[in-house]
Amino acid sequence: MPKSKVENDIVEKQKIISSLTLMDDLFMKVVLQDKECTEYILQTIMGDSTLKLKRQSLQKNLSNLHGHSLVLDCLCEDGNNNIYNIEIQNSSSGADPKRARYHAGLMDMHYLKKGNHFSQLPKSYVIFITANDVLYGERQIYHIERTIQESGKPFWDDSHIIYFNTSYVDNSPLGKLAEDLHATETKQMNSGILSRRVALLKNAKLNEKGGKEMNVLLENYRKKALKEGIEKGREEEIIAKQKVIQLMGLLAEHGRIDDIKKSSTDQEYLQSLLLEFGL
Repeated sequence: MPKSKVENDIVEKQKIISSLTLMDDLFMKVVLQDKECTEYILQTIMGDSTLKLKRQSLQKNLSNLHGHSLVLDCLCEDGNNNIYNIEIQNSSSGADPKRARYHAGLMDMHYLKKGNHFSQLPKSYVIFITANDVLYGERQIYHIERTIQESGKPFWDDSHIIYFNTSYVDNSPLGKLAEDLHATETKQMNSGILSRRVALLKNAKLNEKGGKEMNVLLENYRKKALKEGIEKGREEEIIAKQKVIQLMGLLAEHGRIDDIKKSSTDQEYLQSLLLEFGL
């Protein structure tokens, strides 16, 4: 008996879900809705098995009335009031050092309340979990700290930046976490905490109440793909217009006024001229 449209839709969605890894930022945000998963990732990166979170917020919007606002993947606070911003970055541009600087600055701005002294700023950690070695140092983890150049001593401002390179896999706790973040199947994962959460989400029935989180996730992927497609289309449109403007200038320089007139109404002729001038 042929499958219905609804059944085929569910099968296609399950294929997408089965291919997801924790390095897919939208999927990671769903996984981190279980605070225990966030704690485990932070404990491993920070090398502190006692670290416990007091609160966390996913997709936290940090507004800035005078400049660029941010939406943080995961913002959390531990029992000692230290704050952490965890960002999943699959592209090098998304993990630019100046972006890390901006994240740290905006976090400080939001945590220091009006009337409070600067000494009340908490320790802050901006953590970029990257798919590749974006700092090119062939390291598994990078700890970025301010230092006094003349003495080489630390400058104790309690602001810390960490880059975790997940392309480096070994038998260390960090290496095993990196492996888990790229695993598509739970049987490939080392952490029981992460594998249980991923299994619960991936095995949820999409046509039942338990699959609500994953249906929302898939809709967010659809919106993201649509937005990226529109933005790409706009970029291509701008480039095409720039090429036409450049062509008109070249034709004018060569006195080819008739070609300018004809190309304004004949798209095929316009394309041939673009090809002629290598544009």
